[in-house]
This record gives sequence, C-alpha cells and structure tokens, in this order.
Amino acid sequence: MSKNEDLKKIKELEFLVNYHRKKYHEEDNPEIEDWEYDKLKRDLENLYKLYPDLKHEFKIGGRASEKFSKVRHEIKMESLHDSFSMEEIENFYNKIDPEKTEEFVIEPKIDGISLSVEYTNGILMRASTRGDGIIGEDITENALTIKNLPHKINPNIKYLEIRGECFMPKPDFKELTKFQEANGQKIFKNPRNAAAGSIRQKDAEKCKTRNLQILFFNVQKISDKNFDTHSESLEFLKSLGLSVVNFKICKNFQEIKSEIENISKIRHDFKFQTDGAVLKINLLKKRQELGSTSSFPKWAEAFKYPPEIKKTRCTDIKLSVGRTGIITPVCIFEPVNLSGSMVSKASLHNEDFIKSKDVRIGNFVYVIKSGDIIPEIIKSESDSDIQTNFEFKMPDFCPSCGKKLTFENNNNNKILKCKNENCPEKIKSQIVHFTARDAMNIENFGEETVNILKHEIKNYSDIYKLNENILKKYKQFRSANTSNNQILMFGFNEQIYLNKIGKNLLNSIKKSKNNSLERLIYGIGILFVGKETAKIIAKYFKNIENLQKCTIEELLQIDGIGEITAKSIFDFFHNKKNIENLNLIKKLGVNTNYLGNNIENKNQKFSGLNFAITGKFDNYSRGEIIEKIENLGGKISNSVSKNTSFVICGSEPGKKLEDAKKFNVKIINQEKFESWIKEIEFFQN
Repeated sequence: MSKNEDLKKIKELEFLVNYHRKKYHEEDNPEIEDWEYDKLKRDLENLYKLYPDLKHEFKIGGRASEKFSKVRHEIKMESLHDSFSMEEIENFYNKIDPEKTEEFVIEPKIDGISLSVEYTNGILMRASTRGDGIIGEDITENALTIKNLPHKINPNIKYLEIRGECFMPKPDFKELTKFQEANGQKIFKNPRNAAAGSIRQKDAEKCKTRNLQILFFNVQKISDKNFDTHSESLEFLKSLGLSVVNFKICKNFQEIKSEIENISKIRHDFKFQTDGAVLKINLLKKRQELGSTSSFPKWAEAFKYPPEIKKTRCTDIKLSVGRTGIITPVCIFEPVNLSGSMVSKASLHNEDFIKSKDVRIGNFVYVIKSGDIIPEIIKSESDSDIQTNFEFKMPDFCPSCGKKLTFENNNNNKILKCKNENCPEKIKSQIVHFTARDAMNIENFGEETVNILKHEIKNYSDIYKLNENILKKYKQFRSANTSNNQILMFGFNEQIYLNKIGKNLLNSIKKSKNNSLERLIYGIGILFVGKETAKIIAKYFKNIENLQKCTIEELLQIDGIGEITAKSIFDFFHNKKNIENLNLIKKLGVNTNYLGNNIENKNQKFSGLNFAITGKFDNYSRGEIIEKIENLGGKISNSVSKNTSFVICGSEPGKKLEDAKKFNVKIINQEKFESWIKEIEFFQN
C-alpha cells in the first residue's frame, strides 16, 4: 500500500480501536470478541511501526465514569504489551539482557477487571478501578462485598497499596447467564464483562450477589518495607492473608516457554477465565532500570493464547421453552471438541441474533466457548454445495402447547414468551430447575427423569407424592448415567438395579425436605430471584408464611431488592396456584423455615483449609461434597497447588491427582472423607 493508503488505514483502525476500547472498558458492553479487538490493536501497532515519526499513543483502559468519585493513582496502573507468538516472547526475552536478569516470573493472565486496593494501619480504606491508568473510579463499597478480600490485615502495616484482578468464577458466571436467559435479561458476554459490570454499578448489595473474587499480582507501594524481588512481595501478601495469583520462577527461555505451554494446557481448569500468561522480570531493581514506555512497562510482556474456534455444520434450529415461558432458539450442530469437552448445541438467544449471524440450517457455523464455558456461534457461512436459502423465523405459536405467543420488551431486550401456565415444556423446565443442585438438590431428577414421569408430575409438589409403587410402573426408569447395554454388560439383575435407582431417588427426595428456606425460594422459580437474592429474602423473613404476607413496600426496605424484583415476589405470592402448591408441599413434609443460623453457628472445623476434588463418588454427589466442606468453613479450588491442603479423590480421577503427587498434597479417598464427616472431631487434634 502507498503511504496515503496506510495513513487512511491508520485513521480507520484508530477509530475502531477507540470505539471498541470504550465499549469494553467504559461501558462493559463489548460488541466483538477479545481476540478480534486484539487483532485490531495489533494491525494498528504494525502500521505505526512503519511511520515512527507519526505521533501516536495507545490509550489504555477507559475514562472514569461520572457515577463514581474519581481517584488519582499515585502509581500509574499500566497495561501490558501483548505478544501472540513464542517468537515475540523470545524477542522480548533477548532484548532485556537475560544474562543479567537471571530470574523471571510467569503468572496466568486473569481476564477480569484490574483494581487498586489500599490499606491504612491494616484497614481497607479504598478500592479503585484502573480507569485510564491515572484516573480511576472509587468503588470501595462494592469492593467490600468481594468474597475473599479481607477488610483488615496486619495493623502494623501503616500503608499498603496493591493491585489485583477482580473476577467472577466460571461456575458463578455460568449460573448467572442461565438466570439472565431464564428471566429475559441481557446476557453478559463473558466472565470479564460480568465482573466489570458488577463492580462498576451503584448497588453494593446487588454486587454482593455476584460472588466476585480477587487475586493480587503486584505491590504498588508499601511503607517501612522493601523487597528485592517480585516473588518475595507476593509471598509477603500471602502471609497477610491476601489471595495471590499462582506464579512460577523461571531462569531461562526454555523454562519460560515450558511454563507458558503448561498454563495453556491447564487453564480450562482454573476457576477464573484466562486468555494468556504474563512474563515479568523478578528483580525489582532491574525493573526500575528498564522503566516504561508511555503505555507499557518494559519489564513485562503478556502472551495471548489464540482463541479455539471450531467449524462445524448447523443441522437444526430447535426451540426451547424455559421455566418462565421464554422461547429460545438453539443451534444444533455436528459435535466438536472445544476447550476440553464435546459440544453439540449453542443458544441463538433471539431472532435478531440469528439474523445478525445469518445462521441457517445446513450452513457452516464457527463456534467458540465464551469465557471458556458457554458455546457461542460467532459467525456463519453458506456451503456452496448445499442450498440454504431457508431463513429461520420465530413462531407465532408455542411449539409445546400451541398457544399464541407474545412479544415483550425487557430493558430493550426483545423476548418471545408463552404465558400458558399449563404449557408442558414450561412445567418440565420448572421441575428441572426446582430439583437442580443449587435449588432443592434432588439427585438424578433431571430432564430424562421428568420425561419418564411426566404423567405423574404436573408440578413440583407432585415430586413429594412419589413412592415405590409408582416408580415400579416405569420399566424404562433409568439412572441418567446408565444405559441398557451397561446393565447387561455388568451382569446386573435389571429389577434389582431398578429398585436401587428408585430407592436412591426416593431417599434424595426425602432428604430434600430438610433443606433451608432459601433453597425452596430459589427452586420455586420466582422471576428475577436468583440464589443469592433467595438467601437475602430467606434470612429476612425466616419462614414462607411471613414471605406470603409481605407487601411491596416491605420488600423495598431490604438491601438488594429493587422495584422490579419486589413486584415479581409480591405477584408470585398472590397467585392462587402458587399458594396451593406451597401449602401442599408443606403438608407433605417439606421444610419452609430458614435454617441458616443453625448452619452459620456450626463450628468451622475446616476453616483455613483448601480442598480440591477429583473423580466420581458413590455416596455423595460433587455438589454435596462441596456443600459439606463449605458449611464447615473450608474452601474449594478448581486446581491443585502447593497451597492446597487436601485432594479428595474418587474413582476415575483426573489431572488433579497427578498434581497432588507433584506438590506433595495429601490425598484423601472417599472412605476417609466419609469418616471425617462422621467423626468431625478429627480436626480438633
């Protein structure tokens, strides 16, 4: 291209980069994938290199919002320069005189929102966003709701400013997006978007329900103490009880390359989303010598992993009827292995999304995992060998019950809805939600079981009418994980096996009767009430009777309950059918009282211990194990490190078992774990 063409292209790219930077950093509403944004920046950077005399500067972050008080950072919160190949990392390594540098630190690059946290005399006094690196936003009130952020540390530390990455754990992100889709709300694009959107909004109680966490990766400033190395400063933060990003010290390029590749292999197991690895010089004196450019430190470099995109064929577009009646189109495609698991479908959200991507049956579709979790169609292309002129249209009538559908506008999000309370698919989705792990936690009561028992269960109260005689009528009744072939293969007596499955199901139903009120509130599926809001309501009202009598005005007095949610709760408890079902399950022995105080007052025997779980278990589901550990004060980690206290190991364990041996972490089999639960005094020794 000529210089004039290059300059024109620079102007175009500058506009696009600034537009998408604003969408990403200031509005928390990205329109393109992160890797597409990275490519725009890289293309612009390459053009800048051709014209070094041209005045240019990469802006970092975004302008501070007027919603918050502004904070001027004494130490600039810099961004990192990105590399996209190992050759670029090697160039960075060679450029900084590795023979004199000696040590480097490698850390996973957490994809969240960068925060500065300040302690004075051991008390958390202020937290702020990066903003543009110099001016950020004061989000202290929201930061105080971050689960693993201590409000107090060692009071002998007169002043400490540290930098960390605030993130939404991937399981919480998955749960949040399910809730948003079920309630017709706009869905966060990825965990980074969810974390930023949560921490940068005015309602601290709402922020609290988002289960945000933080990992620290740098000491910005500290009084009365000096460190020689970055790793030494991170170990010091750990000693204060602060959560710190995992890191590894490397001494040469081969070790650096090996660790970057290792993080790539295990990153899908992290509880946070990560899109790369960060390489830093360990010696702090060397960092000071190198300094920074106007935008980036010269002593650090980020390596960005390429996105995993799979091309497959759309074989069908099906319609899903959710528990609130929302109709969602779903793309069914030929199965592909993506980020470590097989996927064969992805939500198409609504008709506008389908049109924007031009998804048609028979087309090729390109699929990624948004946030390493949720399959998403990013584009579609026609197959020249197949005629795919058929454009998908949303129906006028419900695909399940045949009733006329209605359009609703929910915060500028256009949704199609079935309002028939007796819609079979709607009822099925409500029952699946009611029995889910985070709700009433009834084992093996998923969609398959509901399909088998559809003539017995018309609503969630019918679950508690099931008995052995009813289950015996259904010969096709199977565990979700066991097929006819497996029964024959292992030589099981079919009737004995069916009786065992039936008894396990009935035992799980019986056990669910003793759940605390918040599980019931979440399970009955009140519009706009997620599991954290359910806890707030249960703790406030103590029993279902008080909740039934509440007014909208009383609900609005509760922190975290807004007008829309309050009206939804009020309307739910003034629906005759809902009250009949609740009265019935109470008669059938389901607890309707809040038991949280009893749980909270238990001795926290696992306090200070970190657990990881791997494999399959006979007597407990993974969810039950997690719940038992957390109720006893323990913490769950999705990966194993030297900070892990125990790895609980079932049959068919995964990589965590190898990591436990690597880090000399004690391995506990399921029999030992069960004995711990039965004889909890083990931890008093």
